[in-house]
Amino acid sequence: MLPPEKLEQYEKRIAKIYDDLSIKIIQDIADRITSFDLAKGIVTHNIDLLQQMGYSYDNILRLVAEANNMTFVEVQDIFFDAGLSTLYSDDAIYKRAGMNPVPLNKSPAMLNLIRGTIARTNGMFENLTSTIANNTQTLLYNTLNKAYMEVSSGYKSYSQTIISAIKEIAQQSSIVTYPSGHRDTIEVAVRRAVITSVNQTCGKIQKLRADEMKWDLMVLTAHYNARPSHVEWQGRVVSLSGKKGYLSLHDIGYGTIEGFQGINCRHSWFPYFEGSSLPYTEEELERYKNNTVKYNGEAMKGYEAAQKQRYLERKIRQDKKEIAGLEQALKNKHLSEAQKVDIKTEIGKRSLIYNTDKQKLDSFIEQTNATKDYLRIKISENENHIIKDYKDVMEIANKYNNSDIIGLKVNGFEIKEIGEHIISRTYARNVSFEDVEDCLKNPIKYGKIKEDDTMQIKGLSCTVAINVKTGKLTTVFPKKTKKKG
Repeated sequence: MLPPEKLEQYEKRIAKIYDDLSIKIIQDIADRITSFDLAKGIVTHNIDLLQQMGYSYDNILRLVAEANNMTFVEVQDIFFDAGLSTLYSDDAIYKRAGMNPVPLNKSPAMLNLIRGTIARTNGMFENLTSTIANNTQTLLYNTLNKAYMEVSSGYKSYSQTIISAIKEIAQQSSIVTYPSGHRDTIEVAVRRAVITSVNQTCGKIQKLRADEMKWDLMVLTAHYNARPSHVEWQGRVVSLSGKKGYLSLHDIGYGTIEGFQGINCRHSWFPYFEGSSLPYTEEELERYKNNTVKYNGEAMKGYEAAQKQRYLERKIRQDKKEIAGLEQALKNKHLSEAQKVDIKTEIGKRSLIYNTDKQKLDSFIEQTNATKDYLRIKISENENHIIKDYKDVMEIANKYNNSDIIGLKVNGFEIKEIGEHIISRTYARNVSFEDVEDCLKNPIKYGKIKEDDTMQIKGLSCTVAINVKTGKLTTVFPKKTKKKG
């Protein structure tokens, strides 16, 4: 039997490679979009578009090749390690029964099985990444054309176009579409492929060993939050020959997509002495089967809760991807200061959304007593810069939310709400909260109420705008800034 912690280790090793690849692709396209001159004429536009696509495709092919090379080494090591680990525990059982199993390195059938699986798995990863490279080209072409049309027609400003384009590439750049039409990110597809391939291979090795030992009975492992169809047979004994009184291979769906060791299945099996005590009591299996948790006061099946957690984790990953793309765009030296402020403001907004999603996940985990899987919310080994931006924004947000400015009356208008835009603008325009607070408590001058119901409050170091009808603080400008929020 393959220990569950081993399966998790293998998943992490491969996922790390493709997490990094996904972010590098987003950053590459963000660079291309931000560097593209959206103001040029149609002929020049087409020439530049083809050049950017060529540069991007060459770079992404290089990134993909690097990922595939690292994967090949990892996959080879993982499958041999998994095979050895699986046989180590199973062979201990056979030896206690007085048998003498042949070591893995002396079994041609097992070695051929592992080598064949390694080749197929690496081929699968190459297909996935090749698909990503080709899809990325289509995405880049469509995104650049859309951006050009938006800016040239005046439908959106340059900053708005860049921001919406980067959001789209963060969502679409690493999507894999299966023949069935089902879509997944490359990271999810890779994790599923690792779990499925390793577990299936180990199961086949165990069956080969059982056949060698003329062993018939195997115990299926059991765990919480198994999919409903697997709960019915987990923890039971299966007969490889179909012996009456036990489950058969057909009963557990062996060899099918949805069955035992099918796609994304984490169940395993190990040899069982007929008549010996089972590793799981009926009470334990009932707890696994009927496991429920409470979330926001409502009961939820364990499997459903696990799926809900995966959904919340994916939202956090998406938030981080969008921030990473915006950060990359911000590095472009051709951006004007106003454009940089707009993009940095969006980073602030995405950081606030990330915080909301993070709080939802944390609350879910606390209420359901689940375990936080840091692997599933991490997008890259090098995401410290994203976390720094997030912490900087939250420091400002916390100062606003923990201050006494709510309820304060300025020029006869009561402050009732702090908008997310003023928090993001405070971050983007490098205005300190202390200056905002001083402006509101010690105003120097007031502007006229505008058609949009906003009024400017001028302070010593900055100017704050408030919607006089709603009492919502809307934006802030550094001293002497006249640009609109």
